Amino acid sequence: MLPPKDLKTVMLVCKLWKGMVDDPKLWTWSVLSVKTRLDLQKLQIHRLQLIQYIRVCPSGSDHTWIQSEDLMNLFQAVVDIPSITMLYGIESYNLGSVEPSLLGRVLGKLDVLNPLHCSNLSTAQFEHLFTAIAQKESPMKELIVVGFCVTDLSPALFASAVSNVKKLRLSFCSGDHMQALLQEIVETEKPLSKLDLSCCRMNNIDPDLVGKALNKLEAVTVEGCRFGWVSHELVTATLMGALEDDSKLKKLMLNDTTSSFASELDEELLRKAAKKINLKILVKN
Repeated sequence: MLPPKDLKTVMLVCKLWKGMVDDPKLWTWSVLSVKTRLDLQKLQIHRLQLIQYIRVCPSGSDHTWIQSEDLMNLFQAVVDIPSITMLYGIESYNLGSVEPSLLGRVLGKLDVLNPLHCSNLSTAQFEHLFTAIAQKESPMKELIVVGFCVTDLSPALFASAVSNVKKLRLSFCSGDHMQALLQEIVETEKPLSKLDLSCCRMNNIDPDLVGKALNKLEAVTVEGCRFGWVSHELVTATLMGALEDDSKLKKLMLNDTTSSFASELDEELLRKAAKKINLKILVKN
């Protein structure tokens, strides 16, 4: 197997040598940059039919070249090349014109999906996307969701989708969505192992449910604790669960807490939990 630089050199020697290295299996490492609509034609090149990565307009580039028709052509090309699992930069575009089922098929197959709060997606588009993620046989590696974009999404569909990923980052999620997610974690075996929460409403959820759910994960980070999104009861239930033999929790970080919040936690419980898991409570006054 020649390194990428040598493969490119061989392509330029002669037609015979070019044919010898035209096998798509030799070019899976390629990252196709789409900067103009003419670049979309590169997706028809034979040797690029097994690529995994597409980068759409580097950061700071002019996006005006992409029209609705261009987005449809790009998304259809991604469907036609099943090996594509990364679509860098797509979250910065207005995707409201993309047909919902096509959008779901494309974004739902990716390994990593960044927040789409700037993409002007409709409820129907989100429904198709989250359905695709929920049904994905090979779980998504990382998903980032901004809750105020999916307020109209049913809690059941939300929970089924976001739990079918390995690493999940949520912000500004409603209490109904959070409760559904925690119940999904407790009641089913899902691939989710790392959860980062920022300003997600859990203060009115049963502490026992929160404790059981978070202890089925390996790593949990909670941001914005000072704003009341979590209570002492939730933290206590989680720490007590971490002391149980069947707990999977290895790391718990509570960021942006107040000194008064931290001081009111049971010191003995904190000491015991810190011996078993990586526990960090960061105070910010």
